[in-house]
Amino acid sequence: MNDLKKLWESGYLIADQNHDGVPDHINVNLQLPEGFTPSGLVDFCARLGFETTALTFDFLNGKEKACYQMDFVNDEQVTALKLHPEMKQLSFHYRSEQELSRFLQFLACEWPVAGIEKKPVEAIYFSEEEWWVEQGERTPVTFRKSVENHLNQTNEIQSLTELWEYDSFFSDSTPNPTQKQSLSIHVDKSISQEIFLDICYGAARIGMSSTALQLPMTNVEEAGVFLQIENQNKGQSEITLDGNKIKVQGKGRSLRHAVRYLLHDKHWREGGTVSFWERPDLQSPPEEYVVSDLKWEGERETDVCLDLVRKYHSSESDEMTIFLSEPLSERKKIRNKVQRMTGVEKVNVYSSFKPIVSIVMEDWMRSLRNVASELGHIKFVCKEEMNEDGCELPIRWIQELYPLDEWLGEELSLHKDAVTFELNDSQEPQVIMEVYGNSGGVIFEKSILVPIDSMNYVDGKKRVYPVSNEIRWMVGGEVCKQKAFTTDRQNFYHFYQNHVLGSFLDELKLNEGQPLFDRIEIDVEMSEPEEKLPVEHERISSLEALHEDLYFNTLHFFDTHGKDQHFPGGVYPFMKVREGSRPKAQIKIYQTKNVAFEQGAVTGLTFQDSHPYPTELAKDMDGVIRTENMPVPPSSIHVGEHVLNSESASFAWIPEQSYKGKWIPVYEWYTETDETYLSRKKLSAYKPTILIETGHHANEVSSRPAVIELMDELSKSRSIDFLNIVAIPNANPDGDSIHKEMTRENPEWKHHAARYNAVGLEYAEHRYQSTPFGEARVVPDLMHRWAPDVVIDNHGIPAHEWIQPFAGYNSPPRFPKSYWLPNALIYGIGRKLQGDRYEEQRDLLKQIQNHMMEKVQGTLLEKKNQEWMERYKKYGHQWLPDIFPVEQTGSLLFFTWETPPDSESHVAISRFPDWVSADLTSEAADETVYGDELKVCIEAQKVFNQSILEVISEKQSVSKYQEGGYHIIERKRPLTMKGETANEDTLTHRI
Repeated sequence: MNDLKKLWESGYLIADQNHDGVPDHINVNLQLPEGFTPSGLVDFCARLGFETTALTFDFLNGKEKACYQMDFVNDEQVTALKLHPEMKQLSFHYRSEQELSRFLQFLACEWPVAGIEKKPVEAIYFSEEEWWVEQGERTPVTFRKSVENHLNQTNEIQSLTELWEYDSFFSDSTPNPTQKQSLSIHVDKSISQEIFLDICYGAARIGMSSTALQLPMTNVEEAGVFLQIENQNKGQSEITLDGNKIKVQGKGRSLRHAVRYLLHDKHWREGGTVSFWERPDLQSPPEEYVVSDLKWEGERETDVCLDLVRKYHSSESDEMTIFLSEPLSERKKIRNKVQRMTGVEKVNVYSSFKPIVSIVMEDWMRSLRNVASELGHIKFVCKEEMNEDGCELPIRWIQELYPLDEWLGEELSLHKDAVTFELNDSQEPQVIMEVYGNSGGVIFEKSILVPIDSMNYVDGKKRVYPVSNEIRWMVGGEVCKQKAFTTDRQNFYHFYQNHVLGSFLDELKLNEGQPLFDRIEIDVEMSEPEEKLPVEHERISSLEALHEDLYFNTLHFFDTHGKDQHFPGGVYPFMKVREGSRPKAQIKIYQTKNVAFEQGAVTGLTFQDSHPYPTELAKDMDGVIRTENMPVPPSSIHVGEHVLNSESASFAWIPEQSYKGKWIPVYEWYTETDETYLSRKKLSAYKPTILIETGHHANEVSSRPAVIELMDELSKSRSIDFLNIVAIPNANPDGDSIHKEMTRENPEWKHHAARYNAVGLEYAEHRYQSTPFGEARVVPDLMHRWAPDVVIDNHGIPAHEWIQPFAGYNSPPRFPKSYWLPNALIYGIGRKLQGDRYEEQRDLLKQIQNHMMEKVQGTLLEKKNQEWMERYKKYGHQWLPDIFPVEQTGSLLFFTWETPPDSESHVAISRFPDWVSADLTSEAADETVYGDELKVCIEAQKVFNQSILEVISEKQSVSKYQEGGYHIIERKRPLTMKGETANEDTLTHRI
């Protein structure tokens, strides 16, 4: 340094230790005379802190050798700051402590002054409220007064537990990139130097955590918060809150404990003791009890079938067809028994779950193989479903065929496109198979009329038409007698819908803001078809379908009938496939009795000489002050025990606990420093910040390992040093726990019961609200802490067919679009902000789409995407484009959702349209996949995320300026993209 005009610039008192272009270290050691406590030093330290993003409390009488040394010399002649460049020494000369204090305030608040001469300044002089430089004119000192603007509005602090909650001393209730601190500190002159230096360090920390800092900070009459520290002859020390006035009173060691707790300690979420008594694991867990325990057992449908054959057999019949919801092994046994019982040789026993697939694979395939050499193509003519009251789609019987085209192609050496579909609204059989030869003529055709039953859907308005069981006796190919009977699944589902769901609504008490019940556990054991198909991840699984029906239909029931109960409780269907077993189920409904946790604003904390943490607190319980003794602070939480390990994360911490009491960790990646304190909001003022949420729906399994892998790879290359990345590596630990439990029995099912949180809630919709669900509070916490520019939500879709026979043979009717079939290996969704003001955000979204498309081109991901899109269009989109939508950027499926600005929205870019630049969702076909299928989904998620990071320019426009009594640092938003020109970092004075 050879010019005091650069006093506050990086490279002098402040340094960039990790060479990422961001100041991160206080590079000076202030040697203070013994007993020296000028109040202006508090302001000087606050400005030191404001100019950096990180610091350690070692620059006041520090032992570490700093690059610059600063001493204080009593001088009867002059008060001045003098620079000795060759020694890297700065010396404060002072006539009196009071005048030095004003001089320190002036340097903190107003230096450098605009318009000062260009030649280097090696001395600044101060006397009688005037300042000057060598041979310069004397200029009266004037401190800029605060003017009315948005920075002056400070929410009243309601409780001492709000302090340091979001990485700053106090925060506004609404997330914002501007971290304003408007604080007036009054320090008793009789305070010891030891405590005074603790206050100076605290001021530096407050300045560091600010992007808009009101200066001066000491003895100011107008401020958002007033902090008064008094030396009083008490046996103990206290911190008290009265409105926005905080008082710290006491003496000696207990006073120092109080000051250090208030200004030095970190929040319990980061391993400190601030508000440690609010840790949720210190509260008593809720008591659990069983409300209802129901058992159901049915007669085996195979036994019912045999009884009906005995009772109604037609002796003139020469052929029988039976539909049973049983695995092939059981159906073969029934065929043999019926043949022996009746003497009828030709007995066909088809599955009543996906019966067309069963018929084609087990029966019609023999005829197809006989003509394989002359086959040209196969056409399935399907009945168009026309039930006006039904939940089924018009393509219900095309859905039934999936994935026969690819299976037949492999078996008959046909291209899958040689298997076609057609809809017919007038035919009686649901499916007619027409087989054509190479010359174009029909070789043969076959048809089937599948038995259908009718049931009420859970909404009480619609009906569903599932395939049922039936016995048909035929003579000469014509049906002479038939008897219908229900499947085991139908019998149980009828019991569940009518006797379980319909009965206990009135028995359960509605607790406002709380689930209606804790959970319903449904344990089902049945003999049902369970077969993996040689096409992608496809399978025939009737109990997986029942699992889906029980889960989603129960949630829909409560949506419709449940007293506006949108999170009734957990619904956990546990299915066991047991060939030949008698169908049975047990349904337990659990309730919890929450142990009352008395909420109240903490308005007082008491400290003793013997403990560095509060030993007693005072709570304002609706005007009544109640005191409580404090326990010993627990040890900090070991984050690694609760999440996938990352070798590269800069910091890991715990913002919240889930509804069921599981910790929800967060990983942060930034260019690391060796400093003790770091301001995330200040880092975001210098660099773009990306927030990635993973595992939101816990059965979507690829995003959690993907974000760890991607960040570990990028961190090694240091290719993201210009960014801050924040990740929630397991956003829904309750769902994750449910998923692990369910996959033990059925490892390859979708398990949508693990999709939402523990009580069946899409908890994203409860963000920014008062909620008992900690998982809903994590993203708002991070919006407060980091104010990210881009929010990415990594999701997934089913890897195989999603069937719900008791909801219309489709994904749930409550969804506006169908998720019956996967539409891609990976696709994207981008929120497209509406309004003339947001053209830059829309341009950024378009550039992300294009870059992602280019990154996928020519890769395995594009090949898999095209394969899935062909299926999706063939089975769904070409028939019902609104239900099976397609929106593509080149070969990449990418939906843009029109999104209006809305300050009440739970969607980040909608709620914060002026500073969130992009809000995107990935969807990979990853619901409960393993091995190579999981690896390719992980790669897809990584490519999606990396595509977004690569669009962001390494050069962003950052400004530092003064306005209305505040020192401000801010970065231009929305983000600058690669190819755009960013202004160089500037220091601007706006007066």
